Amino acid sequence: MVHLLHIDTSPSPYSVSRRLAASFREVWNEAQPQSTVTYRDLVAEPVPHLGGDGAATLMAEPQTDGQRTAAALHNELVEEILAADALLISVPMHNWTIPSNLKAWLDQSLILGRTLPYDPRANPLAGRPATIVLAHGGDYTPGSEDAAMDHCGPYLRTVVEQVLGYQLELITASHTVTPFTSEDPVELEKAAASLRAAEAATVERARTVANKLVRS
Repeated sequence: MVHLLHIDTSPSPYSVSRRLAASFREVWNEAQPQSTVTYRDLVAEPVPHLGGDGAATLMAEPQTDGQRTAAALHNELVEEILAADALLISVPMHNWTIPSNLKAWLDQSLILGRTLPYDPRANPLAGRPATIVLAHGGDYTPGSEDAAMDHCGPYLRTVVEQVLGYQLELITASHTVTPFTSEDPVELEKAAASLRAAEAATVERARTVANKLVRS
């Protein structure tokens, strides 16, 4: 049975990234009605940031109750990742990078020898599909004036694609704050067009991934 791990990270009640992830899930559920899903809302139930107890267990067996609790969380998160045939994460850009709750989840989940292989040629996650839907308040697309300020997409591509080995697709909606800050019809159309394109790309990606996993 196919299994999806879905992570939401935005605290906004107007979240575009959550909206895109919901579109993915709608297509996924139609194409994979028998699939199972593990869902984590890192706003409603945040993963704690890596602390001393957690860091101590990364290189040695836990010795205290606090370390054992931290190790149990690591194991829970790792097992969720390893069990998932596909990964979906929704991410808003926060101050030009990823939200802190997603960084905490990554820090608690990426464990050397388990999700992070000692030998890259033996990566347990290599080739699995990952889809990350991003929401940018402004325009950070390649060639734009602020492109170099995007430390969100490039970071996620490094971790999820280059290091973890997922077959990754990043889908971005830009200008997402424009409807709240501008009445310029040209700017509003840019935002609307970007959202339409991101929604279409998300639906197509969900269909592609779901159908590929059905065949495999």
